Amino acid sequence: MDRIADLKRAEQLLNEAADLIDSSLRMSGMESRTGDSTETIRRIASDKDDAGSLRNIILDMEYREREQPLWTQPLTSPKHQFELKKDE
Repeated sequence: MDRIADLKRAEQLLNEAADLIDSSLRMSGMESRTGDSTETIRRIASDKDDAGSLRNIILDMEYREREQPLWTQPLTSPKHQFELKKDE
């Protein structure tokens, strides 16, 4: 099971669901009944400014899967690879 692929699919499905709701209610006289529900669904799926949105979680997971530059890995710094001895 690929977590990132599943999250991308979930993001896509949430956005499709919001679109379906909006298009189904358009010109029905009941548009206001959903309040801002479809916007909330879109925010959960894809908001660039919400750290908890699926889009941002996906980006974080993709970032972690890539090899990072050495300077971003403080515990692998050369100063941590050798035992430092005090002058005697």
